[in-house]
Amino acid sequence: MNNLLDLKIEGATLIGREGRWAIAIQNGLITGIAPTFATAARQTLNADGKLVIPGLVDPHLHLDKALLLEAYPAKQGTFQEALKETFNLKRSFTIEDIQTRASRVLDSEIAFGTTAIRSHVEVDPILQLTSLNALLPLKQAYAERLTLQLAVFAQEGITNQPGTEALLREAMSLGGDVIGSAPYTDSDPEKNIQIIFDIAQDFDCDVDFHLDFLDDDAPLLLPVVVRETVRRGWQSRVCLGHMTRLAGLDPTELKAMAAMLADADISVLALPASDLYMMARKDTHNVRRGIAPIQQLADRGVNSAIATNNIQNLFTPFGDGDLLKICTLVAQILQLGTTASHEACLAMVTTKAAQAIGIRNRGIESGKAADLVILDAKSASEAIGAAPPSRTTIKNGRIVSQTVLQRHFF
Repeated sequence: MNNLLDLKIEGATLIGREGRWAIAIQNGLITGIAPTFATAARQTLNADGKLVIPGLVDPHLHLDKALLLEAYPAKQGTFQEALKETFNLKRSFTIEDIQTRASRVLDSEIAFGTTAIRSHVEVDPILQLTSLNALLPLKQAYAERLTLQLAVFAQEGITNQPGTEALLREAMSLGGDVIGSAPYTDSDPEKNIQIIFDIAQDFDCDVDFHLDFLDDDAPLLLPVVVRETVRRGWQSRVCLGHMTRLAGLDPTELKAMAAMLADADISVLALPASDLYMMARKDTHNVRRGIAPIQQLADRGVNSAIATNNIQNLFTPFGDGDLLKICTLVAQILQLGTTASHEACLAMVTTKAAQAIGIRNRGIESGKAADLVILDAKSASEAIGAAPPSRTTIKNGRIVSQTVLQRHFF
């Protein structure tokens, strides 16, 4: 290592390693980890004992529906209202409006340490390709600061919305990265799932479903998705958001579903901020926790992760894009109190989240992408417990954001 490094981080605390460490970065990659490096660098950061973790990854976000409360505050606060009124609001969406709201969220996420996002992009006969035309330029504009995947998404159904399949295919041909839908909004959910897999095969892209979300008595759609995943050879290329229905299964049923997911190499994403808000509305007592049992799934070999979903709209009338705060929420809901469980929780918004959306080269080891966050914390437990605001975000070995908390006492 005789050449000048691009960046060197000194005095870093790393999960799973005792003491303080230096991280060498060259050409966007981590090239070494050691107690110290004599090689000079163009830029050196002294972490001073702070925790360095892989860059945060938000694997399920809705940029085109973010920050809508200003236009339409909730009157009933129900899922039905959210679906109906958001559908109506979409008639007024413009490219400029979506870009303004999405940019605010992207800037916040970067400042919080996010280095990759998968955003769902709604396509339907009302909105048509407006969201895609708004977000494709942002994908390019933010490329040096953030990896942005665009998942072409049929929120309103396919078979019940004539013309939607053609629009989905057009969106993919224009630059969509992933294809997905919410089959439970379709009058023919199984046909919906088949159409999505057909498109995925035609465009050789990954699949991302909103699935088994509502706490009703409808049959689980998970077995249908698993069957299609295996039949099409799409293992490791399917991601499922919500999956709150799994929380209501008895242990034997959950074990069987976890085995199906693991065998098909399907990832599951918990979206706690939204799901807690929407689920179990009919429970009069002993109200259920409306979140996918991701720790139990992970223990059974299912790649499990955590995501934001919505920010300040009718589906989730709060949030700011900070994944560490979502980790805090998950740890409280799932009663994760040990050091090991906190470290696993952090992995669910870093390496596990990256894996869920097909990004394989994340982690703090030589050869991995230099997407990192320096946190004002000394451990995973402190990071989750306090979600410290002071952070430095590094994307491809380049500092892209620094936030420093200042306190003044008088």
